[in-house]
This record gives sequence, structure tokens and C-alpha cells, in this order.
Amino acid sequence: MRSVRIFYEKKGRMKFVSHLDMNRFMSRLIAKSKIPVWFTEGFNQHAYMNFAVPLSLGYVGLYEVVDVKITDDSYSLEKLVEDLNAVSTPDIHFVKASESVMHTKEIAFAEFKLSFDSIDTQKVNDFFAQQSIITKKKTKKGGIKDIDIAPLIKKAELCGNELTLILTAGNENNLNPSLVMAAFYDFCGRAPDFYDVTRVMIYDKNLNKFE
Repeated sequence: MRSVRIFYEKKGRMKFVSHLDMNRFMSRLIAKSKIPVWFTEGFNQHAYMNFAVPLSLGYVGLYEVVDVKITDDSYSLEKLVEDLNAVSTPDIHFVKASESVMHTKEIAFAEFKLSFDSIDTQKVNDFFAQQSIITKKKTKKGGIKDIDIAPLIKKAELCGNELTLILTAGNENNLNPSLVMAAFYDFCGRAPDFYDVTRVMIYDKNLNKFE
């Protein structure tokens, strides 16, 4: 038995599928493709899967990662990708599979592209130039607390109407772009505009691509 890391893209209508439903979808896809995956033991047996970093509802993901365990050592990684794509929807495209290199605990950052119809360049520059950006965040217990998100923003770069953000990820300091933008529009004193979000990459603490 060996651990295999599968990389895929989540686009189109599938971006409206929640992480919980994505678990169910992937389980059914694996069953339909007849991939020789390892099943957990016990009363409620199911295919072992471990998603690297859950993707928020409504976001496109170009570098999504799920780990499985393969029971047949002769089963090629190329065939695994082919078999999954053969039964998948067009909005979930499997790109590659490989042996795991990094542990998921090494994930430290995620890169996002936010696309706007229009955005005020000067307001963006002023907002991210702040030494402290205090906003409110829900706690796991359902409460609300003030949090300074400035230290959690590794990069913020605006090019035309596209904003690139590199934010902390994969730990208790995980920062969602929606929280950043909520703070931005509070700073501007106006209602939020519509924008699209795409997660393009996940990194370790040294900004090496997670593999």
C-alpha cells in the first residue's frame, strides 16, 4: 500500500459545491472509477481521503489536493488520473498524481486571484499600507472577536482589476480572502462590489509549491 497525492481543478458549477459535499462527490467518483483505494476499517467503512486545505464555497481552485492510499502497487499513477477523468464531470479535472513529498502540516500560505469589474487603486494601496488591520472574525464556538489580519497577509498586489493575495493557510491563523475584502470595504465606508475568487496555489512557509 502506498500514499498517493492527487492534484485537480475545481471550476464552473462545481465551485458552488461545499467541502462536505465535495467529500461525498469524491467518494462516489473513486467508487465509480474502481481505483484500488484503501478503505478505513470499522463499522462505517469508507475510502480514505485527506484534503489538503478545504476550499471555500464559491471559489474556483486550480491547485486542489487530496491524498488517498492505493492498495495495488502495480497500479500506475497515469492510469489513476485517466480513470478519474473518465468518470468525472468537466468542472472537476484531474491534472496529475504523485507520491507525497510534503506533509499537509507544512502548508503555510495560499495564493488567490480576485477579479473585479473595477476597483480604486489608491484605496487598495492605502488599505494594505496600514500597519494594523483590525476586523471581526467568527470563532469556532460561534462568537465574534477582533483580529489584526495585517500580519497574516504575506502579499497584496493589484494589477489592473485583479488583486493577488498570499495569505496564511493550513493552520489556526487561516485567513480567508472574504475577510480581507470585508475589512477593505469597511475601510472604504461602502458596500462590497461583486468579485470572483480563484485559489491558484498553496505553499509551505518558504513559499515553495506544496507537493
